[in-house]
Amino acid sequence: MINHSSILAEGARRVWRRQRIVWWIFAVNLILAFASAMTLVHAIGDVTDHSLAARRLVSGFDWGMYSELLTTPDVNFESHIPGSGSAVLVFFIFMLFMTGGILASYGNEYALSTREFFANCGAFFWRSVRLSFFMAIALTPIVIGGRALLQQAGKAINDAAGEKTGYWFALLAILLTLFLMMAVRLWLDISQVRAVVEDESAMARSCLQAFKVTFSNFGSLFWIYFRISLLAWLALAVGLWLWIRLSGGFAIVMLEVVLLCWVGTRMWQRASEVAWYQSRLIIPHSAPERVLSPALEPLPAPLAAESLPPDE
Repeated sequence: MINHSSILAEGARRVWRRQRIVWWIFAVNLILAFASAMTLVHAIGDVTDHSLAARRLVSGFDWGMYSELLTTPDVNFESHIPGSGSAVLVFFIFMLFMTGGILASYGNEYALSTREFFANCGAFFWRSVRLSFFMAIALTPIVIGGRALLQQAGKAINDAAGEKTGYWFALLAILLTLFLMMAVRLWLDISQVRAVVEDESAMARSCLQAFKVTFSNFGSLFWIYFRISLLAWLALAVGLWLWIRLSGGFAIVMLEVVLLCWVGTRMWQRASEVAWYQSRLIIPHSAPERVLSPALEPLPAPLAAESLPPDE
């Protein structure tokens, strides 16, 4: 049984060996973001192109100027929300489609061909969709409970005797909600890993078995998941700190570096989860076998010529 450090190192090794996955996800995300932002860019340009105050946004980030831009009727940020939401939905569906191929690649010592990768994507797409519905059902009471706690925190801020009581209560409510959402996300991840590695088609059964696996090994799994998430958040914080101090093209490049870090750390989580599952729950074989989707199972060999009946 390998330890946490070995799992993280193994996950990083698999991501590095299959780094084309990271670059493809990054490229698709960048293209969708660019396409959805173009209409907003033109709207902002019509307002700021002839304004000397725009330099406060070009040469670093100025919150006051940005707030003023938000309230400008000619920009009208709300009218561009449907376009951004459509890009988010397309990317979400794209990632659901890619899940099967990503997990199959990280679970296989052999490099999958393009045909094998997309065959796994198609074979497990509908399973990923069904698992997402289960996650939405599990997240609904958490979100409702979190909003209720925040409302109580708002009342405590106004009514509590101590000035900081409501703020501490709000912070605890946020941390509790985030923790529960991360636990559900981890449960979904293990359900997806189990569906791909075990070739499970019954998603309700996969969710139930993954629930037992996840929460019987919760400390081990969550510690792996949390450390990578912490690195992603630290990268975001450092990137934003540098971004507000840069200008022009350097600021854009910094945002893209942050995006690449987020994609890479997410894939690191997925690869580490697959490595953990295989090390704990899969009986090792003497030689690794090539993992293919059912659509790619080899056809039976043709009958030998001597086994055929003679012609009449």
